[in-house]
Amino acid sequence: MKTQFIPMTVALIAAFCASQIEAANGFTSTCTTWSAAGTILQATCFSIAGKSINSTLDLNTCFTNTEGMLAFETNGNFAASCSNISHNAGNDAHGDTAYLGALCANSGGDKFDTAIATSTYIGNSNGVLVC
Repeated sequence: MKTQFIPMTVALIAAFCASQIEAANGFTSTCTTWSAAGTILQATCFSIAGKSINSTLDLNTCFTNTEGMLAFETNGNFAASCSNISHNAGNDAHGDTAYLGALCANSGGDKFDTAIATSTYIGNSNGVLVC
């Protein structure tokens, strides 16, 4: 019984680590296509086994508005205080990058154009978009 337990444990740890590496690299490195509308990001991503999987993610679950600036926060619900949501692609020192832009209000009601590199915070975990 113990000899079967150790290989299974090692396999589970390896699979977990691989999915975390994919997430850390950002979704643009392991997803072939992506598009976004409003708060919804949609992408076709590869699983660890190489299968293409269509995945969606509500960006409200990943970002918040902090005094007029977009920031990473789980279940941040940025769209409650931001408007004019936009999505762009570009390149930085790390390669392909996806950006989320918006007009966000601070606590005083002033509005600021702000953007954040979504591919820094959103990854591909075995074919599923995660933040």
